[in-house]
Amino acid sequence: MSSIPNSKVSKGKLRVLIVEDSKIEAKFTANLLKKNGYDVLSERVETEEDMKHQLDGQEWDIIISDYQMPEFDGMRALELFQKYELDIPFILVSGKIGEETAVDLMKMGAHDYIMKGNTARLLPAIESHLKDAANRRDKHRLESKLRESEAQYRGFFENAAIGIFRCDSECNLLDVNHFLAAALGFETTDDCIAVSEKLIPEVYDSDTHKAATVDLAAEAEEGGRFEAIFHRRDNTVMEAIINVWAIQDESSQSIYLEGTIEDVTEQREMERKLREMEQLHESLIDLTSNL
Repeated sequence: MSSIPNSKVSKGKLRVLIVEDSKIEAKFTANLLKKNGYDVLSERVETEEDMKHQLDGQEWDIIISDYQMPEFDGMRALELFQKYELDIPFILVSGKIGEETAVDLMKMGAHDYIMKGNTARLLPAIESHLKDAANRRDKHRLESKLRESEAQYRGFFENAAIGIFRCDSECNLLDVNHFLAAALGFETTDDCIAVSEKLIPEVYDSDTHKAATVDLAAEAEEGGRFEAIFHRRDNTVMEAIINVWAIQDESSQSIYLEGTIEDVTEQREMERKLREMEQLHESLIDLTSNL
């Protein structure tokens, strides 16, 4: 039975800008990467003008630079690289550099320094720094999406035609939108949070003529939709429909409570007046039927 020869798993395309005066050294570096699974697109430059031309002309995944060259050097290559503010690895490869100089170059922004001929160190360093750069880009993308999502949410939060709040489990207000602040009688959201401090909905019992405070955290666990009353800044009563839910962390622990408050004071007043009119109408019918 014949065995199937092992083949290297492709690691994808890799665009490599090699700053090197030796064609042999540049070809060696490109071939090393090809042999280890990369589909390499490489260009060699040995002057500042050539390097600038390549940086202007296309995108690169990594820059590998010699330190000493007849018309250029690694220090100037690093300085030029930094002007472009690229988030890609810059690796110096040279056999003619002292330890102090290498440390200075690393402080300046070089990602690594490898002695020429040390192929055992070169490839792992390249792969490690490529992975770090990819992780940074992923992190930046996630952060960008998060900022965009937060901006969209904030836009909805601020402009919604319904009251929106955020508070902790003890009902301490963390945030309210302008609609809710105005409904409670405040000119600004900061005043609403500073003066009210807590969001305290109450349920009025018409039989006992007493109001009981609602536990928002408990309501969030039980479904989170109920009717209650609030006292505005001028002590008038606002009747409201409240939706509340818990925002949880990865371990399902509540971080804070969030919800909406719909002012239904006018609607409920109209309903009461309608019931009174209906009762009055029924009374008139009863009265006339007995005549």
